[in-house]
Amino acid sequence: MAAGPPPIARPPTRELAFGDPCFAVNLQIRPPDDTRVRLDRLRTRMADGTGLAMQFAPAGTLHLTVFSIVYVRAVYPSGPEAVWAGLRRPVDAALQRLAGTTPPFTLDFVRAGLRGDAVLVEADPDPRLEAIRDRVAAAIAGIAPAFRAPTTHSTLARLAQPVAEPRLRPLSDCLGEQVLAWPVHELRLVVETRYPALEESPAGRYPLTGG
Repeated sequence: MAAGPPPIARPPTRELAFGDPCFAVNLQIRPPDDTRVRLDRLRTRMADGTGLAMQFAPAGTLHLTVFSIVYVRAVYPSGPEAVWAGLRRPVDAALQRLAGTTPPFTLDFVRAGLRGDAVLVEADPDPRLEAIRDRVAAAIAGIAPAFRAPTTHSTLARLAQPVAEPRLRPLSDCLGEQVLAWPVHELRLVVETRYPALEESPAGRYPLTGG
């Protein structure tokens, strides 16, 4: 079996403040309405329970990032728009193929807490999601550096001051439920222009239709 192209070295990264202009392209999963309501309730309870200052984006922007295709914090040598111009066709082709072979599935989130400046809910690794990430990573190999998400999580809010050490607890401690189910029926590509996901425009939708 032939080896794939060597990975491209990652560029340096920068920090962004809530509301900063940016250019990024993300592959997302959006929650259905009932899941979104529970996520919104969870972040409110976490803010009340921790007493920490948090910045909330509108509930309608809540999502899970499958893959940061053009990473919002990366400082690319040729500019993020140029990176996306080289990735648009191979990424779209890969997503069209995998959407036709991947059936809908459900992610089960079992932990919630704080990591860095993120208030998040987290699931155990899921092989179906990781298979999607594998396909995206293969599509961009040799064209751009990969910023693959190392965990399965959704960021619910941003902390005004980051925590020094992660603080994750069972979901039941925060929401009174053992599991938060998140059905996945579609992948979405979005172009982000104000951090974090405060302004986005659609770049592609890929319903999962595999049997």
